[in-house]
Amino acid sequence: MKEAQENKRPLCKRVSERKKRVYHTGEVYGMKKGMLLVLLLLVVFSMGTAGFAADKKVYNLRVAIATNPPHPWHEAANFLVKELDARTDGAVKLKIFGGSQLGSEQTVFEEMRLGTIDILVGGATTLVNFIPELGVLNMPYFYSGVDQFRKVMDPRGPVVNKFREIYEEKNFGVRLLTFGGGGTRVMSNNLKTITHPDHLKGLKMRVPNNPEDAKIWSSAGAIVTAMPWNEIYSALQTGVINAFESTLSAYYGSKFYEVAKNMSNTQHIIMVSHLLISEATWKKLPEEYRKIFDELSDEVSRIYTDKGEEFDKAIMKDLQEKYGVSVSEVDKAAFMEKFQSLHDELAAKGNNQALLKLLRDTRDAVSR
Repeated sequence: MKEAQENKRPLCKRVSERKKRVYHTGEVYGMKKGMLLVLLLLVVFSMGTAGFAADKKVYNLRVAIATNPPHPWHEAANFLVKELDARTDGAVKLKIFGGSQLGSEQTVFEEMRLGTIDILVGGATTLVNFIPELGVLNMPYFYSGVDQFRKVMDPRGPVVNKFREIYEEKNFGVRLLTFGGGGTRVMSNNLKTITHPDHLKGLKMRVPNNPEDAKIWSSAGAIVTAMPWNEIYSALQTGVINAFESTLSAYYGSKFYEVAKNMSNTQHIIMVSHLLISEATWKKLPEEYRKIFDELSDEVSRIYTDKGEEFDKAIMKDLQEKYGVSVSEVDKAAFMEKFQSLHDELAAKGNNQALLKLLRDTRDAVSR
């Protein structure tokens, strides 16, 4: 019946309606086809993106620091955290463990040789027992000031390059990236005011575990005891020691103003700080990331030295005004006379006469 009725309708109208139905069907089909194509492209893109994300390895590295902030070491480490994350697009992430959380610097060094700790930010001469050549960096009153020190410790200069070679030759599995400053060292105690080397006689004093520091202070009559940094506070409380020497930043960050309020502003050594990385870690990193580390190490050197100088000035004032620390100016000429004469003897202890000559020659060259 419907077919008969359809046939009675005008031919032109029937053709027109059929064309509309055909066009409509084609349009819907085309739209579906387009949507399928878009969906397919989205799937392919997402798979490609997921594959890229899966292929991008993230390196989570641990940084060991003996001291607490505020300290030049923490300033430098925080700089590395930020810059490495930004310049590797999040592929290298550093986590800082301060306050000797991962152990003493000697323990950390051993762990780095095994590849279980990645980076050490600290004091170079704490590792003298592993690398005797580092002892030559512990020469009291060797520099006229921070500016001269900064030039001698140029991260691309002959001294730092020589020590990079020494680390490589030792083949300990730890790489030296750079040296820098970290503040000027002073002496503190919990017994009395000290302004002259003669006042040190019989004083029980903590020194780092190296022969150079032991010789320096025992030459003035102190009874020296080597111990890790994180044991000093309790040793002062219990009377095992009465004195120690450190940078102002380290003194402040460890709250030694609570247990040793007498400070002697000896300024006997500008501390040398180092940035070390485990060779196992270094070898895991792609070449482009190693290059970034190397470039950033120059800035780390600058931060060590500049922040050390900056903190020395700010912290001294805080210690006196906020924490009641008694700061005594010393007879520096007497200290210099006592300690400067030890340079050659100290160098001989580690068979470092050639390195002492390099330091002296570089110092003279940058001072002309």
